[in-house]
Amino acid sequence: MAMKWEKSDSTISQRVAVSQIDGFLGKKIQLSETENAVLEKEGEPVRSFSEGKHKVSGMFSGSEMNVVFVDTSPKSIHQDIKGLWTGDDKEINAAIEMKFSVTDAEKVRKLLMGRRNILSVEDVWTELRKEIVVSSMAPIVKKKVVDELQDEKKVEKEIRIAVEVEARKKFEVFGLRLLSFSVEFILPKDYKEYLKRRGEIKEDVEKSRIDEEEDTRKTVHDREMAEISGTVETREGALDEMQRERIKREAEMQIEEEETQQDMKDALEGLKLKDVKEKQKMAEEVERKNLGLESLKEVVPDESGGTLEERYDGLQKMIGSAEKKYLQRKIDKETLRKMVEEAEKEKTELEVKMEKKKK
Repeated sequence: MAMKWEKSDSTISQRVAVSQIDGFLGKKIQLSETENAVLEKEGEPVRSFSEGKHKVSGMFSGSEMNVVFVDTSPKSIHQDIKGLWTGDDKEINAAIEMKFSVTDAEKVRKLLMGRRNILSVEDVWTELRKEIVVSSMAPIVKKKVVDELQDEKKVEKEIRIAVEVEARKKFEVFGLRLLSFSVEFILPKDYKEYLKRRGEIKEDVEKSRIDEEEDTRKTVHDREMAEISGTVETREGALDEMQRERIKREAEMQIEEEETQQDMKDALEGLKLKDVKEKQKMAEEVERKNLGLESLKEVVPDESGGTLEERYDGLQKMIGSAEKKYLQRKIDKETLRKMVEEAEKEKTELEVKMEKKKK
């Protein structure tokens, strides 16, 4: 006689040792249309079974073997979610309901059963709670303020669709299919009473279930197609964040460009001023020679009144500073060239003077 699987409504999968199945010459199982099974041999899958009667062991099957039964009929999860925080730091609760079914018995055995002998609906929720609540629902609620939640149906639908898209992906990983997802928010008692006093709680006419399912299917399809092309945004508001970052970068680049242009302008004006001063010095030197006076440069070796060596060191530092500004893109190559040429020219003059001074 073939064994039929006796299970509770909350049971999704159960591991049964072949040795516990009745039968001397052979052990058989009987599966209904909503049941699958996987035969294990030393923890590894050997064979899969669907609806019908199947032999799982012969008379001399010595190895330790198990049959993992899997229920593929729809299952429901009802959970109250506490501790969700809105953008204006209001704590709210939510009630969610999900219906799902098994599509891949081997994935369920491998990824969800583990060492369990029985896998329940509660076990599935434990596995998926973090992904659905912490990673998907909480970040979306955090972008809302509690005032928005007074329009409950509209916001619930928006969040439901966004979370459902993510939840479908997580369910598929474990060989499950999400059939439906709904969420209802429970506002803080004092805030709800406050809204009632103000008369701001309005009843919205809920659209038909067909329209909602169509919207969900369209959203899921659009996001999956976008994800294939690499353009999907997995969290609401990501596009806005990117736009803000782009505007910020453009503003920073514009400021940096303006500063660079100003630095170049200042450098060029400095060079022009230096040329004027050099010409004035040369004119003064010529005039003093014509008058038989001592050279002005010998009296005052440099503009700051320092020694020739100090002036030479100052030019060397100026060249280093100009090269640093060029590497920082604060001046262009042409400006750097002019500044270095002028400095090297003056260094050469100073070297001649320092040599004469030594003699």
